[in-house]
Amino acid sequence: MTDSQCMGRLLASATHDMRNVLAVIRESAGLAQDMVQLAAGPDKPADPRVIKALKEAQQQILRGAALAECMEYLAQISHSENENAPCDLVRVAGTFCLMAARRARAVQMVLESAGSEEPVWSAVPALAVLRALLDIFDLCASVGGQVKLRFSAGRQNKVEGIIIEVCDGANRDMALAALTGSPLLNARPRPGWQALLMPWRDPAQRFFLSISACGSED
Repeated sequence: MTDSQCMGRLLASATHDMRNVLAVIRESAGLAQDMVQLAAGPDKPADPRVIKALKEAQQQILRGAALAECMEYLAQISHSENENAPCDLVRVAGTFCLMAARRARAVQMVLESAGSEEPVWSAVPALAVLRALLDIFDLCASVGGQVKLRFSAGRQNKVEGIIIEVCDGANRDMALAALTGSPLLNARPRPGWQALLMPWRDPAQRFFLSISACGSED
């Protein structure tokens, strides 16, 4: 058993328990909201501050459940017997945006994933895609952040990849310049894989991230 497989198995176990805990808390918050409304009586509305607090609690619970789902996905790919198994780029992009949200808020960045009803499968390991996306995040953060990035799965010249759009923000031009000057990201987000960043069909706004197999390191 490798270290990553060990971590993945333990993470999967803990995540399952976390989701159960969040489900119980969510039910309790909903029950508390009903009890507050009943206690107020039909002629007297419940305290709006209490209702607002309970609704915010439910929203945070849903956010926690989404994060738990991401952690479960990371656990699955970490302890998979085939570390180079294909991945759904739509799911990987969504997972990255949720998992990196806290780091993004710290530098006033917004990460957005364009969802899709249909998966976009790529013969690339999910961890290689995640590391390449983190490289892109770091590039934009290095110029001061304050920019919005939108990720969507797509194809260019029959190659699957992630389309990165620099939407808006105070440092949008600086982020565009940083990405334009980095055609080769961290070279190899994983041993045997190479990440390339190239202009999309409208190079002034979007880029295309592709990851492909390459030779072993010297």
